[in-house]
Amino acid sequence: MRNAKEHWANKVEHTSVLGIKILFHLHRLFGKLPFRFALAPVVFCIWISDKKARQASNDYLQKAYTAGFLNRRPGTFTSLCHMFYFAETILDKMLAIWSEQTTENLSVENEALMSSLLAQGKGAVVLTSHMGCVEALMHHGSLYKIPSIALVHSANTAQYTRLVEHSSALGHIEFWEVTELNPASIMKLEEKCQKGYFIFIAGDRIPIHSKAVVPVSFLGSEAYLPTGGVILAHMLGLPLLSMTCWREETSAFGDLKGQNRYQVRFAKLADQVRLPRGKRHQECQRLMQQYAMELEHGLKESPFDWFNFYRFWGVS
Repeated sequence: MRNAKEHWANKVEHTSVLGIKILFHLHRLFGKLPFRFALAPVVFCIWISDKKARQASNDYLQKAYTAGFLNRRPGTFTSLCHMFYFAETILDKMLAIWSEQTTENLSVENEALMSSLLAQGKGAVVLTSHMGCVEALMHHGSLYKIPSIALVHSANTAQYTRLVEHSSALGHIEFWEVTELNPASIMKLEEKCQKGYFIFIAGDRIPIHSKAVVPVSFLGSEAYLPTGGVILAHMLGLPLLSMTCWREETSAFGDLKGQNRYQVRFAKLADQVRLPRGKRHQECQRLMQQYAMELEHGLKESPFDWFNFYRFWGVS
């Protein structure tokens, strides 16, 4: 049973545009070490004050340990390390959003899946996740002018969403509000897809005003994932892909100008999504289970890259 208070959309945004800009310019002027020292008290205050985020982090970390993704059992301060890891990733997000000349520290696995569709003038629905630095891939796609639409929910992350939408480095990406999808906007999406647009939509956040979810096995426990991306691919007649991202290499602590390196992985879930009557639920569940396995693949490589700081398991 869904508890409205537990829904991710009700989580208050911690993002401070001014704070992010100050930290960003601190990094630009003095390098990464002063940035990390300035960031530490901010993260500690959030960790102390946000009990629900701390509990959600602990819940995930325990499951990651049980799954064999962590070498040591999580302790009291492991969730603090998890949050600090996320906070430092925000810098990488800002470098991708604001710095058009930033060095691309990015490896792409199975990029041929995208390039093949591009060569054919075809688009796809791509299920993304709250792992790693997705903005690095956005920056990569903008450099090559890949026609893309990102379906976002900005109500509880309004300040951060504005930062992304007004980025000149991501100028070739259109941002559409997912809560405003209706028959008219679906028709517009279909027109875009005929021009080869890729549609990116999060696959790890349950819908806000819908019960379109299916249960999957994720890190050894039952979790609910949305079917919106699957249904959209079915309606538009597009292939369904997944995209995961994780930190492949962390820059040395004392490296003033070093950047973290990320790995992006594409996987094909279906060349064409078919949802036959009577088996619609089962097919959606099968595809989202494949997606969950892709999440696990990335988290096994870098378990601290999971950034859903709200109750995830047992919420539908």
